[in-house]
Amino acid sequence: MTMARQHILLALITLSLVSAAAFGQFKARPKKDTSDTPARERDLERFRDEADEVLAPLSGQGQGNPASDTAAYWSIVLVAFTEIEPKAGERPLSAAERAEIGLAKVVNEAGLTGAFVEKRDKATVVAYGRYDGPDDPRAVADLERLRTLRVGGQLPFASALLSPPDPSLLSGSLPELDLRNAKKLFGDDNALYTLQIGIYGRGDRSPATPAEIREFRKAAEQAAVLLRRDGEMAFYYHAPERSMVTVGVFGQDDYDPRNRQGIESFELLRTRERHALNLLNGQGIRERIPGTTGEGASSFRLQPSKLVAVPGD
Repeated sequence: MTMARQHILLALITLSLVSAAAFGQFKARPKKDTSDTPARERDLERFRDEADEVLAPLSGQGQGNPASDTAAYWSIVLVAFTEIEPKAGERPLSAAERAEIGLAKVVNEAGLTGAFVEKRDKATVVAYGRYDGPDDPRAVADLERLRTLRVGGQLPFASALLSPPDPSLLSGSLPELDLRNAKKLFGDDNALYTLQIGIYGRGDRSPATPAEIREFRKAAEQAAVLLRRDGEMAFYYHAPERSMVTVGVFGQDDYDPRNRQGIESFELLRTRERHALNLLNGQGIRERIPGTTGEGASSFRLQPSKLVAVPGD
């Protein structure tokens, strides 16, 4: 699944929240993380021991063969190779062949025995390490060390970057409720759209910790299960750091913006009535009403549920 499809459910606007107990549409919520700190303080804590970490041994070393299961983890990309358009009479080395040569140099000249080659979507990369998330202390330390590592007087990994897991491995533990499988279950034409009614994630869009991501996913799956038990065709969808809850599957007969703009089927309208809001962690999302400019109460509303596209395979 490409990164574009991974974000098919839209980028959500950062908005202030208001309590919405009266508008609760489902009960499952993530447990509050009492250890949470303000973003600025968290960033300071993350980097305050940076000097000591630069002097520490690389933490990615000695993990066996990381290539065997690295697709499920974050990693550090040292260098990427793409296919070269061959010129007349030439047969350039493939990306995989050049990556293997690069790996040999990384291991033999830089001493990074934990490096490995992995085929990605459009490139073959030489990568390093296995990490639980972008804010994993080991990842932060290793990335800094690698970017400043000198080999023969040069900084060959100055452009190293953290890379997320394979998107196809982001699916949850209940595949029958996973929105990614809706088209397989109901057919492409019958599952074009679904109604998004909930989000589980950080309200300020700041990076979530691995523990928080697990909690968001668990809460979304539980919400979908509760809705299913209540007779709603509910689904969850896991993005890298957020999870969404949707209800219903709708086709062109339910919503056709090209030929019947502004007209929705009775079933879609009924679903909107039952689930009028799009909630964030069980709370209403306060947003500005389009076209308004004032700061009074009449210029804001609770974000309504929204029709979104069902992702493909």
